[in-house]
Amino acid sequence: MNTTLNRLPVPTWNRLGVNFAPAAAALPAVPDGGWGAAQVAESPLPAGVCAAAPDFADFSASGVGSDADAWVRQNANFVRHIAVNETVSAPLVYETTLDDAHPAAVEYLTVDAAAHTRLTVVQVLRGDAENGAAAQLTRIRAGQGAVVTLVQVQLLGSRVRRWNAVAAETAQGGKVEQVRLELGGALTVCGTRALLHSRNAAYELTAAYYGSGRQLLDFNDVSVHTAKDTVCEMHTAGVLTDEADKILRGTVDFQRGAVNGIGHESEDVLLFDPRVRNRTAPLILCGEERVEGQHAASVGRLDEAKLYYLRSRGLSAAQARRLMVDARFAPAIEKLPGEALRQEVRHFVAERLDAYEPLDC
Repeated sequence: MNTTLNRLPVPTWNRLGVNFAPAAAALPAVPDGGWGAAQVAESPLPAGVCAAAPDFADFSASGVGSDADAWVRQNANFVRHIAVNETVSAPLVYETTLDDAHPAAVEYLTVDAAAHTRLTVVQVLRGDAENGAAAQLTRIRAGQGAVVTLVQVQLLGSRVRRWNAVAAETAQGGKVEQVRLELGGALTVCGTRALLHSRNAAYELTAAYYGSGRQLLDFNDVSVHTAKDTVCEMHTAGVLTDEADKILRGTVDFQRGAVNGIGHESEDVLLFDPRVRNRTAPLILCGEERVEGQHAASVGRLDEAKLYYLRSRGLSAAQARRLMVDARFAPAIEKLPGEALRQEVRHFVAERLDAYEPLDC
């Protein structure tokens, strides 16, 4: 069994099956000769942002784990290292497309933001390919007072497996904000680890996921607080249909010295089908006494009374389900830059919902 991906920081009972990602989440075998080039469209670097030699040798591991990080670095077919020296208003966009001519994208991106700068990075994955593989490692260093926003939108087809590793470190008063929508693929493995090692450092995650068919979704998000007055907000909304299988681990780790640290995490899941498997493992670790940690998980099935009410107002069953899902995903979708991307995401979710056939149909 693969015990190296998405490990829970402190293990619980093995019988719960949440201590690490299952064997099906293992990284793919690299073909002889490696992969060809990834198909990535990227926006030109704006003034204030430049290519730079990477300085991440001793950087923190991602939430997926150091083994996955090393695998991406070794096998990457798209690599970019950027330094941010001035505040940039327009987002820096990387759009990856998989098809049968480009079935694999293994991307390694580092962002080094100088003090008091701001930048938004957008990563969009689209397309489908037989035995497709999409793996990303994104490392972010936010300097003093810097704010880096990472937007990740995954709109892959049902033949693609996807791994998404993120590691972030923030200096005093710095902030990393992550917006993550994982809406397609046959397999989704995601893990973010944010190290808040300076006073007033902050990390914020707004996430959404959609699971259908026999899709496996495995998440491991960790905020590590080692300094005073650090803040973390991690909030996820999900929808599961058919026989989808999801594990979400969310950990707030208050280590010694994290006086007045604040960490909140929550998950709101809507289950459309009795066959889904939904597991959530919220964890708060307290090595410091003067901290505030909260976690909440809300799991609900499709409310037939609400569905009946919406249908009585002239909506079809599919339209009613779409309305309920839109409401759950709105906090993440509204943070996407640009109306075109927001509409593309809504359309992608609507297509998946329209394809869903309830058991009683």
